[in-house]
Amino acid sequence: MKRGIFYSIILTFLLSMTPFVFAQKEWVTVSESQWQASFSDVFFVDAQHGWIVGSNSTILNTTDGGKTWNHQPNQPLPFNIELKKVRFITSKIGWAVGENGTVLKTVDGGQQWSKLSTNTLVALLGVSFVDELHGWACGDGGFIMHTQDGGASWAQQPIDTNNTIEGVHFVTPEVGWAAGGGGTLLHTTDGGNTWQFQTSATVNTLDAISMLDNTTGWAVGAGGAVVATVDGKNWEVKQSNVPNSNGMPEPIWDVHFANKNVGIAAAEFGVILSTKDGGKTWKSFKDRLVAARLQGVHMISPTEGWIVGNKATILHTTDGGTTWDVISNANELRAVHFFDDTLGWAVGLAGSVLHTNDGGKTWKSQNSGDVFELFGVGFVNAKKGYIVGSNAALLETLDGGKTWKSVSDPGDEGHGRAERIKFSGAMSWKSAMASYAMSFGASTHAWAVGETGKVMRTNDGGKTWVGVDIDTGFTGAGFNNLFGVHFMDEKNGWIVGFGGMIAKTTDGGETWKIIMGYAELQDVYAINSQTAWAAGNQGTIMVTTDGGETWIDQTVPTQENLNAILFVTEKTGWAVGDKGTVLHTTDGGVTWLKHSSPTLNNLRDIIKTPNGTLWIVGDSTTILRY
Repeated sequence: MKRGIFYSIILTFLLSMTPFVFAQKEWVTVSESQWQASFSDVFFVDAQHGWIVGSNSTILNTTDGGKTWNHQPNQPLPFNIELKKVRFITSKIGWAVGENGTVLKTVDGGQQWSKLSTNTLVALLGVSFVDELHGWACGDGGFIMHTQDGGASWAQQPIDTNNTIEGVHFVTPEVGWAAGGGGTLLHTTDGGNTWQFQTSATVNTLDAISMLDNTTGWAVGAGGAVVATVDGKNWEVKQSNVPNSNGMPEPIWDVHFANKNVGIAAAEFGVILSTKDGGKTWKSFKDRLVAARLQGVHMISPTEGWIVGNKATILHTTDGGTTWDVISNANELRAVHFFDDTLGWAVGLAGSVLHTNDGGKTWKSQNSGDVFELFGVGFVNAKKGYIVGSNAALLETLDGGKTWKSVSDPGDEGHGRAERIKFSGAMSWKSAMASYAMSFGASTHAWAVGETGKVMRTNDGGKTWVGVDIDTGFTGAGFNNLFGVHFMDEKNGWIVGFGGMIAKTTDGGETWKIIMGYAELQDVYAINSQTAWAAGNQGTIMVTTDGGETWIDQTVPTQENLNAILFVTEKTGWAVGDKGTVLHTTDGGVTWLKHSSPTLNNLRDIIKTPNGTLWIVGDSTTILRY
């Protein structure tokens, strides 16, 4: 009797625990960007009421000075376009413009937006309203249109240029300016019935214009161009002193002034410029808080300003640009690596690096010093690590990522000047190619593969990197883009890439066996010297159980591109891909099943930590844990 009661208690306890146990076997979202959009413009009508617009018909609104941002309208707009500019004249009345001749209007602060008839499909890039009735919009092919009834009807205004008009700004119903391609600057004093050319003193495209009044204004654009006027007629070139991240001055996408002295400009690769003397001198903000393109800037006062940009970027300053807070930023993550159960790194586009030192509970940004795409990461020990990416990037840290420095020379152009990277003879040009993946087979042995057959390795923990020719038999695979690499140890490794190419070595890369397939392969994972899986586009998963002699297609319940694959045992494996795809098998891939995924973002990499925790990273700062 007592034994029966005891068993009943145990059974009841186990049953009560079952939901909890199963709950632990789901993918949990650790990180994901709140907004799936790139932002084009920001505008505040007063200190409390502001709007942001961007891709995917995104409109965000704040009514508390930016403490919170919410989607508008309540129901998603019935079309998907990129909105380029937004302007309000009161906290209730405003307009937004964008692709396909789109003009939206609200009269209730953005709770409802109406699409206005414009009779054009021109991409509209700028808008300016001076009151409830008089407004202008501009765009591709020398296009300017005008409304005198708040947008109910529009009429095109003729101008004598086909250059794209990127920005327009009116200070009264009669007086306005427009700027655009080839340094175009136009001025009107009759509401746009006639437009007169002004000399901008630059041939660079001017992407934005901001007039403080009818005499004082600034325009910015390509090649770091800044021009200014103090009389509304004559424009002078100013030195912006923008950095040259890709060998040329960064383009400046927007500018706004709080008064005649204090202004901020937003540029490419996260560059922020500020001036305290009316634009005579400009200073670049010392840090790049994000490497995204910054497209819109608005100053509420000489101390408070907002900047928005690609990858859901929102930045805020309350001290005139001396310091900035990152309100939002979406990192497009491409690879993740854990050195142990505690220390991990994730890397991605626009030079992004995230680091955790608490087992993934929290992730913080590290400054890579790079503004391009980063695709692979690995560590020799807890302090020494490497990142590979586009533009021949090979980055090194000796302090756990507090600082990263380039081992490669992005300007080398394949001439072999990087002291620690050696591509000899006919392969020397490959040193300038991108690397798309990295694998550590042992603490001192790592491989990186990439563009046009680029393969390099280190056998001494990163002190030297040597180019490897995997296609000595001239199969053509040596020119294929290589997307995935996995080394089990110092000797045994696999590489996959374009055209279904699979290469295997059992002697540390001295010799390679290459086969060609059909589907583009993105990743490969081997559980032992005989058994490996490769995953790729259109739901492809292939398996070999004889060391690569033969490969068999496995049945997969998706056509989405698969970007990464991982097996934790010979039977249990995972594959991840586009649109949040997560696949799972418990029989070595004989059957693959879709597993519940908490995201629709593209998933790019999956790894396992020593204690068995699984991690997935992907677009929009997506980090999942299992």
